[in-house]
Amino acid sequence: MSTQDDSKAIPLAFAHEQAPVRLLELPPSLLSLIENSTFKGSEPVLKIKAAPNPANHGTGGTSTGPAPFAVLTTATETYNIRSVHSSNSIFILKPVPIPIIPDQDEVDSDTEMADDPIITSKPGVIVTSTCASHLELLPSKPNTELLLQSMLTEYKSSGTSPTRPSDALSKSQLLLNTPVSDGEFHKGWRDVTGFEIEGWAVRLSPSAALEILDALVLLIVSSGSTREIEKDGMGIDFFMDLVEKDGGIEFPPEAIRAVVIGAFEGKKIEDGSMVYRYATSYTAGWVGKQILLSNPNKSYTEREFMETWRKRAPDECEKFVDLTLLDGLHTRSVLGVIQYIHSTENEGAAAPANKKKNKWHEKFAAGKKR
Repeated sequence: MSTQDDSKAIPLAFAHEQAPVRLLELPPSLLSLIENSTFKGSEPVLKIKAAPNPANHGTGGTSTGPAPFAVLTTATETYNIRSVHSSNSIFILKPVPIPIIPDQDEVDSDTEMADDPIITSKPGVIVTSTCASHLELLPSKPNTELLLQSMLTEYKSSGTSPTRPSDALSKSQLLLNTPVSDGEFHKGWRDVTGFEIEGWAVRLSPSAALEILDALVLLIVSSGSTREIEKDGMGIDFFMDLVEKDGGIEFPPEAIRAVVIGAFEGKKIEDGSMVYRYATSYTAGWVGKQILLSNPNKSYTEREFMETWRKRAPDECEKFVDLTLLDGLHTRSVLGVIQYIHSTENEGAAAPANKKKNKWHEKFAAGKKR
Protein backbone atom coordinates (compact mmCIF):
# COMPACT_ATOMS: atom_id res chain seq x y z
CA MET A 1 0.00 0.00 0.00
CA SER A 2 1.40 3.38 -0.98
CA THR A 3 2.37 5.71 1.85
CA GLN A 4 2.75 8.75 -0.45
CA ASP A 5 0.57 11.71 0.58
CA ASP A 6 -1.02 12.78 -2.71
CA SER A 7 -2.67 15.75 -1.06
CA LYS A 8 0.69 17.55 -1.06
CA ALA A 9 1.58 16.69 -4.67
CA ILE A 10 1.61 19.46 -7.28
CA PRO A 11 -0.02 18.43 -10.57
CA LEU A 12 2.20 18.91 -13.66
CA ALA A 13 0.98 19.09 -17.26
CA PHE A 14 2.52 19.94 -20.64
CA ALA A 15 0.99 22.51 -22.98
CA HIS A 16 0.06 21.06 -26.35
CA GLU A 17 1.70 24.01 -28.15
CA GLN A 18 5.04 25.05 -26.69
CA ALA A 19 5.93 28.77 -26.71
CA PRO A 20 9.39 29.50 -28.19
CA VAL A 21 11.68 30.89 -25.48
CA ARG A 22 15.45 31.53 -25.33
CA LEU A 23 16.97 32.03 -21.92
CA LEU A 24 19.84 34.47 -21.45
CA GLU A 25 22.42 33.84 -18.74
CA LEU A 26 23.66 37.18 -17.36
CA PRO A 27 27.24 37.56 -16.11
CA PRO A 28 27.59 39.16 -12.64
CA SER A 29 28.82 42.49 -14.05
CA LEU A 30 25.77 42.92 -16.30
CA LEU A 31 23.35 41.74 -13.62
CA SER A 32 24.84 44.27 -11.20
CA LEU A 33 24.47 47.05 -13.79
CA ILE A 34 20.78 46.22 -14.31
CA GLU A 35 20.07 45.96 -10.59
CA ASN A 36 21.84 49.24 -9.77
CA SER A 37 20.19 51.08 -12.65
CA THR A 38 16.75 49.80 -11.63
CA PHE A 39 17.39 50.94 -8.06
CA LYS A 40 18.26 54.42 -9.33
CA GLY A 41 15.19 54.48 -11.56
CA SER A 42 17.04 54.60 -14.90
CA GLU A 43 17.13 51.46 -17.01
CA PRO A 44 20.42 50.79 -18.91
CA VAL A 45 20.34 50.82 -22.71
CA LEU A 46 21.22 47.37 -24.06
CA LYS A 47 21.78 46.71 -27.77
CA ILE A 48 22.31 43.61 -29.88
CA LYS A 49 24.69 44.13 -32.80
CA ALA A 50 26.40 42.06 -35.46
CA ALA A 51 28.78 43.00 -38.25
CA PRO A 52 27.41 42.65 -41.81
CA ASN A 53 28.18 39.25 -43.39
CA PRO A 54 29.98 38.97 -45.72
CA ALA A 55 32.07 41.87 -44.40
CA ASN A 56 33.80 42.97 -47.58
CA HIS A 57 33.92 46.65 -46.51
CA GLY A 58 33.12 47.91 -49.97
CA THR A 59 35.92 46.02 -51.70
CA GLY A 60 33.58 44.00 -53.89
CA GLY A 61 35.05 40.71 -52.68
CA THR A 62 33.42 37.88 -50.79
CA SER A 63 34.28 37.14 -47.21
CA THR A 64 35.64 33.64 -46.64
CA GLY A 65 36.06 34.05 -42.89
CA PRO A 66 33.77 32.73 -40.16
CA ALA A 67 30.41 34.35 -39.56
CA PRO A 68 30.74 37.20 -37.04
CA PHE A 69 29.54 36.85 -33.48
CA ALA A 70 26.43 38.68 -32.41
CA VAL A 71 27.13 40.84 -29.39
CA LEU A 72 25.15 42.48 -26.64
CA THR A 73 26.43 45.89 -25.58
CA THR A 74 25.95 48.30 -22.71
CA ALA A 75 27.10 51.91 -22.98
CA THR A 76 30.74 50.90 -22.46
CA GLU A 77 31.01 47.08 -22.48
CA THR A 78 30.69 44.36 -25.12
CA TYR A 79 29.57 40.76 -24.58
CA ASN A 80 29.72 38.01 -27.19
CA ILE A 81 26.51 35.96 -27.40
CA ARG A 82 27.08 32.22 -27.53
CA SER A 83 24.48 29.47 -27.80
CA VAL A 84 25.01 26.69 -25.25
CA HIS A 85 23.31 23.33 -25.81
CA SER A 86 22.58 20.90 -22.98
CA SER A 87 21.43 17.29 -22.81
CA ASN A 88 19.11 18.35 -19.97
CA SER A 89 16.07 20.43 -20.85
CA ILE A 90 14.87 23.40 -18.83
CA PHE A 91 11.11 23.72 -18.30
CA ILE A 92 9.36 27.10 -18.18
CA LEU A 93 6.40 26.72 -15.82
CA LYS A 94 3.15 28.63 -15.40
CA PRO A 95 0.75 28.20 -12.46
CA VAL A 96 -2.73 27.08 -13.58
CA PRO A 97 -5.65 25.04 -12.16
CA ILE A 98 -5.34 21.48 -13.48
CA PRO A 99 -8.34 19.09 -13.72
CA ILE A 100 -8.06 16.04 -11.47
CA ILE A 101 -9.82 12.78 -12.47
CA PRO A 102 -10.47 10.45 -9.51
CA ASP A 103 -8.55 7.19 -9.38
CA GLN A 104 -10.63 4.33 -10.78
CA ASP A 105 -10.01 2.23 -7.65
CA GLU A 106 -11.53 4.97 -5.50
CA VAL A 107 -14.72 5.27 -7.57
CA ASP A 108 -17.65 3.08 -6.47
CA SER A 109 -18.59 0.72 -9.29
CA ASP A 110 -22.33 1.42 -8.94
CA THR A 111 -21.75 5.18 -8.94
CA GLU A 112 -19.48 4.85 -11.93
CA MET A 113 -22.15 3.06 -13.90
CA ALA A 114 -24.79 5.57 -12.98
CA ASP A 115 -22.93 8.85 -13.36
CA ASP A 116 -19.73 10.22 -14.90
CA PRO A 117 -16.80 10.65 -12.49
CA ILE A 118 -16.69 14.00 -10.74
CA ILE A 119 -13.77 16.03 -12.16
CA THR A 120 -12.28 18.60 -9.85
CA SER A 121 -9.38 21.04 -10.31
CA LYS A 122 -6.29 21.61 -8.19
CA PRO A 123 -3.62 24.32 -8.30
CA GLY A 124 -0.74 23.06 -10.40
CA VAL A 125 1.80 24.06 -13.05
CA ILE A 126 1.93 23.65 -16.80
CA VAL A 127 5.07 23.48 -18.94
CA THR A 128 4.72 26.29 -21.49
CA SER A 129 8.18 25.90 -23.02
CA THR A 130 11.00 23.39 -23.11
CA CYS A 131 14.51 24.83 -23.57
CA ALA A 132 17.32 22.50 -24.61
CA SER A 133 19.75 25.41 -25.00
CA HIS A 134 20.35 28.90 -23.67
CA LEU A 135 22.37 31.97 -24.57
CA GLU A 136 25.54 32.80 -22.68
CA LEU A 137 27.19 36.24 -22.53
CA LEU A 138 30.99 36.29 -22.59
CA PRO A 139 32.83 39.55 -21.80
CA SER A 140 34.82 40.72 -24.83
CA LYS A 141 37.47 43.39 -25.37
CA PRO A 142 37.33 44.00 -29.14
CA ASN A 143 40.13 45.89 -30.82
CA THR A 144 37.86 48.66 -32.07
CA GLU A 145 40.67 50.70 -33.58
CA LEU A 146 41.79 47.78 -35.74
CA LEU A 147 38.19 47.07 -36.77
CA LEU A 148 37.68 50.67 -37.91
CA GLN A 149 41.02 50.74 -39.72
CA SER A 150 39.79 47.87 -41.90
CA MET A 151 36.31 49.33 -42.39
CA LEU A 152 37.13 52.98 -43.17
CA THR A 153 38.59 54.32 -46.41
CA GLU A 154 41.85 56.20 -45.86
CA TYR A 155 41.96 59.93 -46.71
CA LYS A 156 45.58 60.54 -47.72
CA SER A 157 45.80 64.00 -49.21
CA SER A 158 43.85 67.24 -49.46
CA GLY A 159 44.66 67.35 -53.17
CA THR A 160 43.39 63.87 -54.01
CA SER A 161 40.17 62.74 -52.39
CA PRO A 162 39.44 58.99 -52.30
CA THR A 163 36.80 57.54 -54.61
CA ARG A 164 33.46 57.39 -52.86
CA PRO A 165 31.83 53.91 -53.04
CA SER A 166 28.17 53.51 -53.87
CA ASP A 167 27.48 51.95 -50.47
CA ALA A 168 29.31 54.61 -48.43
CA LEU A 169 28.32 54.57 -44.75
CA SER A 170 27.96 57.53 -42.42
CA LYS A 171 29.36 57.53 -38.89
CA SER A 172 25.93 56.80 -37.41
CA GLN A 173 25.40 53.88 -39.82
CA LEU A 174 28.86 52.56 -39.02
CA LEU A 175 28.05 52.73 -35.31
CA LEU A 176 25.04 50.47 -35.88
CA ASN A 177 27.10 47.95 -37.91
CA THR A 178 30.17 47.71 -35.70
CA PRO A 179 29.81 44.99 -33.02
CA VAL A 180 31.16 47.04 -30.11
CA SER A 181 29.63 49.25 -27.44
CA ASP A 182 28.98 52.91 -28.23
CA GLY A 183 31.71 53.99 -25.82
CA GLU A 184 34.29 51.68 -27.41
CA PHE A 185 33.24 52.83 -30.87
CA HIS A 186 33.69 56.53 -30.08
CA LYS A 187 37.12 55.87 -28.57
CA GLY A 188 38.15 53.83 -31.62
CA TRP A 189 36.79 56.58 -33.92
CA ARG A 190 39.03 59.10 -32.17
CA ASP A 191 42.04 56.75 -32.26
CA VAL A 192 41.82 56.25 -36.04
CA THR A 193 41.23 60.00 -36.60
CA GLY A 194 37.85 59.37 -38.19
CA PHE A 195 35.72 62.10 -39.77
CA GLU A 196 32.91 62.51 -42.29
CA ILE A 197 32.89 63.96 -45.82
CA GLU A 198 29.31 64.79 -46.82
CA GLY A 199 27.95 61.95 -44.73
CA TRP A 200 30.70 59.48 -45.69
CA ALA A 201 32.82 58.09 -42.82
CA VAL A 202 36.57 57.99 -43.59
CA ARG A 203 39.83 58.17 -41.64
CA LEU A 204 42.91 60.31 -42.04
CA SER A 205 46.15 58.63 -43.07
CA PRO A 206 48.84 58.91 -40.35
CA SER A 207 51.04 61.08 -42.56
CA ALA A 208 48.15 63.47 -43.28
CA ALA A 209 47.30 63.64 -39.56
CA LEU A 210 50.93 64.55 -38.74
CA GLU A 211 50.87 67.20 -41.47
CA ILE A 212 47.76 68.80 -39.95
CA LEU A 213 49.27 68.69 -36.44
CA ASP A 214 52.43 70.46 -37.66
CA ALA A 215 50.31 73.20 -39.27
CA LEU A 216 48.14 73.60 -36.14
CA VAL A 217 51.13 73.96 -33.81
CA LEU A 218 52.70 76.53 -36.15
CA LEU A 219 49.47 78.56 -36.09
CA ILE A 220 49.29 78.36 -32.29
CA VAL A 221 52.89 79.53 -31.89
CA SER A 222 52.35 82.34 -34.41
CA SER A 223 49.25 83.53 -32.54
CA GLY A 224 51.17 83.78 -29.27
CA SER A 225 48.63 81.58 -27.45
CA THR A 226 51.00 78.81 -26.43
CA ARG A 227 51.11 79.70 -22.73
CA GLU A 228 47.32 79.96 -22.42
CA ILE A 229 46.87 76.56 -24.03
CA GLU A 230 49.56 74.97 -21.86
CA LYS A 231 47.95 76.38 -18.71
CA ASP A 232 44.20 76.02 -19.16
CA GLY A 233 43.59 74.51 -22.61
CA MET A 234 41.31 75.92 -25.29
CA GLY A 235 37.98 74.89 -26.74
CA ILE A 236 37.94 73.39 -30.20
CA ASP A 237 36.37 76.56 -31.66
CA PHE A 238 39.58 78.42 -30.79
CA PHE A 239 41.64 76.11 -33.01
CA MET A 240 39.09 76.18 -35.80
CA ASP A 241 39.05 80.00 -35.74
CA LEU A 242 42.85 80.03 -36.11
CA VAL A 243 42.59 77.76 -39.14
CA GLU A 244 39.79 79.81 -40.71
CA LYS A 245 41.69 83.11 -40.30
CA ASP A 246 44.90 81.68 -41.72
CA GLY A 247 43.33 79.71 -44.58
CA GLY A 248 46.57 77.81 -45.17
CA ILE A 249 45.40 74.31 -44.20
CA GLU A 250 43.59 72.85 -47.19
CA PHE A 251 42.17 69.80 -45.47
CA PRO A 252 38.42 69.64 -44.72
CA PRO A 253 37.43 71.32 -41.43
CA GLU A 254 36.13 67.97 -40.15
CA ALA A 255 39.59 66.43 -40.64
CA ILE A 256 41.24 69.28 -38.72
CA ARG A 257 38.71 68.92 -35.93
CA ALA A 258 39.45 65.16 -35.79
CA VAL A 259 43.18 65.85 -35.35
CA VAL A 260 42.54 68.27 -32.47
CA ILE A 261 40.30 65.72 -30.74
CA GLY A 262 42.66 62.82 -31.44
CA ALA A 263 46.10 64.36 -30.96
CA PHE A 264 45.43 66.86 -28.18
CA GLU A 265 44.71 65.82 -24.61
CA GLY A 266 41.10 66.67 -23.78
CA LYS A 267 39.67 67.69 -20.42
CA LYS A 268 36.08 68.39 -19.45
CA ILE A 269 35.56 71.66 -17.55
CA GLU A 270 32.82 72.80 -15.18
CA ASP A 271 30.30 73.80 -17.86
CA GLY A 272 30.59 70.36 -19.47
CA SER A 273 32.55 71.50 -22.54
CA MET A 274 35.97 70.17 -23.56
CA VAL A 275 39.28 72.03 -23.66
CA TYR A 276 42.45 70.74 -25.30
CA ARG A 277 46.18 70.94 -24.62
CA TYR A 278 49.09 69.52 -26.61
CA ALA A 279 52.17 70.04 -24.39
CA THR A 280 51.58 66.63 -22.82
CA SER A 281 52.86 63.06 -22.90
CA TYR A 282 49.55 62.12 -24.58
CA THR A 283 50.36 64.18 -27.68
CA ALA A 284 53.96 62.90 -27.67
CA GLY A 285 52.68 59.31 -27.68
CA TRP A 286 50.18 60.13 -30.44
CA VAL A 287 52.98 61.44 -32.67
CA GLY A 288 55.12 58.34 -32.09
CA LYS A 289 52.17 56.11 -32.91
CA GLN A 290 51.45 57.97 -36.17
CA ILE A 291 55.10 57.56 -37.21
CA LEU A 292 54.83 53.80 -36.73
CA LEU A 293 51.42 53.68 -38.47
CA SER A 294 52.60 55.74 -41.45
CA ASN A 295 54.87 52.87 -42.49
CA PRO A 296 53.85 49.77 -40.50
CA ASN A 297 56.10 47.43 -42.55
CA LYS A 298 59.24 49.48 -41.92
CA SER A 299 61.83 48.49 -39.34
CA TYR A 300 63.67 51.33 -37.61
CA THR A 301 66.85 51.28 -35.61
CA GLU A 302 66.11 52.69 -32.17
CA ARG A 303 68.31 55.69 -32.84
CA GLU A 304 66.65 56.42 -36.19
CA PHE A 305 63.15 56.13 -34.73
CA MET A 306 63.83 58.28 -31.66
CA GLU A 307 65.43 61.00 -33.79
CA THR A 308 62.43 60.99 -36.16
CA TRP A 309 60.03 61.06 -33.21
CA ARG A 310 61.73 64.01 -31.49
CA LYS A 311 61.87 65.89 -34.79
CA ARG A 312 58.17 65.39 -35.56
CA ALA A 313 56.88 66.07 -32.02
CA PRO A 314 56.03 69.68 -31.09
CA ASP A 315 58.86 71.38 -29.18
CA GLU A 316 56.75 71.42 -26.01
CA CYS A 317 56.37 67.62 -26.22
CA GLU A 318 59.99 66.65 -26.86
CA LYS A 319 60.74 66.14 -23.15
CA PHE A 320 58.01 63.49 -22.95
CA VAL A 321 59.30 61.34 -25.83
CA ASP A 322 59.91 57.85 -24.43
CA LEU A 323 59.36 54.33 -25.81
CA THR A 324 57.21 53.41 -22.82
CA LEU A 325 54.47 55.60 -24.37
CA LEU A 326 54.22 53.05 -27.19
CA ASP A 327 53.96 49.89 -25.10
CA GLY A 328 51.91 47.32 -27.00
CA LEU A 329 52.44 49.07 -30.35
CA HIS A 330 56.03 48.08 -31.12
CA THR A 331 58.55 45.31 -30.82
CA ARG A 332 62.19 45.90 -29.98
CA SER A 333 64.76 43.26 -30.85
CA VAL A 334 67.98 42.63 -28.95
CA LEU A 335 69.75 44.53 -31.75
CA GLY A 336 67.61 47.59 -31.06
CA VAL A 337 65.39 47.25 -34.15
CA ILE A 338 61.90 48.68 -33.67
CA GLN A 339 58.84 47.62 -35.69
CA TYR A 340 55.13 48.32 -35.44
CA ILE A 341 52.75 45.69 -34.10
CA HIS A 342 49.06 45.80 -33.28
CA SER A 343 47.59 43.29 -30.87
CA THR A 344 44.48 41.52 -32.23
CA GLU A 345 43.63 39.71 -29.01
CA ASN A 346 39.88 39.15 -28.60
CA GLU A 347 39.16 41.05 -31.81
CA GLY A 348 35.93 39.63 -33.22
CA ALA A 349 36.22 36.45 -31.14
CA ALA A 350 34.55 35.10 -28.07
CA ALA A 351 36.27 35.45 -24.76
CA PRO A 352 37.41 32.18 -23.21
CA ALA A 353 34.93 30.60 -20.86
CA ASN A 354 35.59 30.79 -17.14
CA LYS A 355 37.32 27.53 -16.28
CA LYS A 356 36.26 27.77 -12.65
CA LYS A 357 32.60 27.75 -13.60
CA ASN A 358 31.75 24.04 -13.91
CA LYS A 359 28.31 23.05 -15.06
CA TRP A 360 26.37 20.73 -12.76
CA HIS A 361 26.23 18.00 -15.40
CA GLU A 362 30.04 18.16 -15.76
CA LYS A 363 30.40 17.60 -12.02
CA PHE A 364 27.95 14.71 -12.25
CA ALA A 365 29.93 13.11 -15.11
CA ALA A 366 33.16 13.48 -13.16
CA GLY A 367 31.52 11.78 -10.16
CA LYS A 368 30.35 8.86 -12.30
CA LYS A 369 33.91 8.25 -13.57
CA ARG A 370 35.14 7.94 -10.02
